[in-house]
Amino acid sequence: MLALMLFKVDLNVISIIGIVLLSGIVKKNAIMMIDFALQAEREGGKNHARSHLRSLHAALSPHPDDYHGLRFLAR
Repeated sequence: MLALMLFKVDLNVISIIGIVLLSGIVKKNAIMMIDFALQAEREGGKNHARSHLRSLHAALSPHPDDYHGLRFLAR
């Protein structure tokens, strides 16, 4: 929303779709971080800070599904 206001662009269908997709990505990463931290804490008995740092690495690493289209284009 800040970028739309900064560049004086009206809110249209494309920008609404972009906002929805961006919020979905943020939500997915947050869920993955929490799930990974809880799993690491259960399995390894690690403290909270270390578990959250490891989950951050897992959430920000690329997912294999993100590259299927690139492999198809490389053929």
